[in-house]
Amino acid sequence: MTTISESRETMPDSITSGMHAPAPSPARRSLLCQMAALALGAVSSPAFAQHGDLGLVTPPVRLDDAWLVDQTGEKRLLSDLLHQRVTALQTVYTGCGTICPLQGALFSAVQGRIAQIPARRPMRLLSVGIDPLSDSPSALRAWLARYQASSAWNAATPALADVDRMRAALSGSNAPLGDIADHSTQVYCFDANAMLRWRSADLPRVEDICDVLGALART
Repeated sequence: MTTISESRETMPDSITSGMHAPAPSPARRSLLCQMAALALGAVSSPAFAQHGDLGLVTPPVRLDDAWLVDQTGEKRLLSDLLHQRVTALQTVYTGCGTICPLQGALFSAVQGRIAQIPARRPMRLLSVGIDPLSDSPSALRAWLARYQASSAWNAATPALADVDRMRAALSGSNAPLGDIADHSTQVYCFDANAMLRWRSADLPRVEDICDVLGALART
């Protein structure tokens, strides 16, 4: 299991180098303070949900379809959110003050590199809220704004009845999921046909996500 301190040590320079940048914005300063608290052990490491095999998903998996509500309040099918774009998906909840800020910083760093990835197909980032009682469209908009998300980074929340089913399908494991505070910090990459093709380790490196997105986008 990846600990917070181990994750910090393997976080890429694109995330950690900003800790010494002059005059960060208030939002950036808040994020950096939270990251520093994690590094100092001020927050205990969550027991991440168990997951199945890491790496390439063979054969690829198509998740059962479900309705989600995105940051604009629009109701959208999961298949539509994934179709025609290569997608990196993460699960978060907007009220999280421990590991989720690192997940947001991770996707922010990936977002900054997407434009430089040679690709035949467009790429997308998707943050899936797993606390439907709190992850409202306005909360999702605030989450995206916090990390200066572009139009290629969206967020959406499934119905309460679909959350655990989606989490289990993403993990590829039959082990108990635990509550949302113990949610996985994996990243899941889908091809442009909405097929799950790769499961990362917890809090993967930016380079690994970009390599997989690039490979899928060039096919």
